[in-house]
Amino acid sequence: MLVCTSCFKDEELIAFISSKGIENDCNVCDSGNVRVIDLEELYDFFQELLINFVLNERGSTLKSLIQSNWSFFSSDEIAAKILNIVIKKVDTSIINSESKVDFISEIKENINYWFTLKQELKGSRRFLSDINYLVQDLGWDSYFNSQFNLESDKIYYRARVHHKSELPPYPVKEMGCPTPTSTRGGRANPLGIPFLYLSDNEETVLYEVRASFLDEISVGMFRVENNIEVKIVDFTERISIYNPGNVNGLIKAHLLKRIISEDLSKPMRRYDSEIEYIPTQFICEFIKIITNAKGIQFKSSLHPKGNNLVIFDESLMKCTNVILKKITLLNIESEEIEK
Repeated sequence: MLVCTSCFKDEELIAFISSKGIENDCNVCDSGNVRVIDLEELYDFFQELLINFVLNERGSTLKSLIQSNWSFFSSDEIAAKILNIVIKKVDTSIINSESKVDFISEIKENINYWFTLKQELKGSRRFLSDINYLVQDLGWDSYFNSQFNLESDKIYYRARVHHKSELPPYPVKEMGCPTPTSTRGGRANPLGIPFLYLSDNEETVLYEVRASFLDEISVGMFRVENNIEVKIVDFTERISIYNPGNVNGLIKAHLLKRIISEDLSKPMRRYDSEIEYIPTQFICEFIKIITNAKGIQFKSSLHPKGNNLVIFDESLMKCTNVILKKITLLNIESEEIEK
């Protein structure tokens, strides 16, 4: 059974087929004269993948669980075809692609510890969490080792709302972090420890500062200082699971980063307590100390077109220009809440 690059969306697997395959017709998607390999060459990988799932009538179908997390196959139809062939060739209790499954207990216990840790940090212990358990037993340090360097020529944005109209834009030197004595606790930074919050999209920062109609806003443009290396942990990355020998670890990394990213992106309501920030403050400190990363990137929930960045040391970035903006249109949508 020959399978081609068009059957998959996983970039690592596509690269493998492109480099190792030959030109021929695909027996799965019927594409002609494409790079193909024998599906048998992937049996070991699928064996390693499938041992991370267990039959569970209350779970999701194997096909949908893989596709919803990784979009591994190019379509659900292709997923069903390949999985139904592979399942018959490897050692698994799963019957077919429509079998109801869930992740094995080892994975669920590892990821669910985030919820346990959140409650402990907020309610019972804050400064003496068991880092050794996170690193040695759960392996969380390895999940944040996938990092990227900020582009030296890319512009990042930060906004400050004016409290009076018809003022000039803030000067460049006032667009950075507040002083430690005036720094409130944020989603990433603890009280009194300023981090630099930026976005990679100019419009996103207007949403992030909760701008209102007719507000005047200074928008600062930031670049990496002197082309230095600024390594960032990316909570927005698509994690490939095609890495024979480490599939289990990649699954854990993907699931953990996804649930933490949801907490990082969650907007705070005016009546929420700052205690709600503590778990994400902790994970930022964990990343900063354990991995030596200089910041994190995560999706903006207020403006999905942009990503937010948190830089742990503002001296790594330089504000090069400030422009003045005025909010001329505000679109508010609502929905009825059933009680």
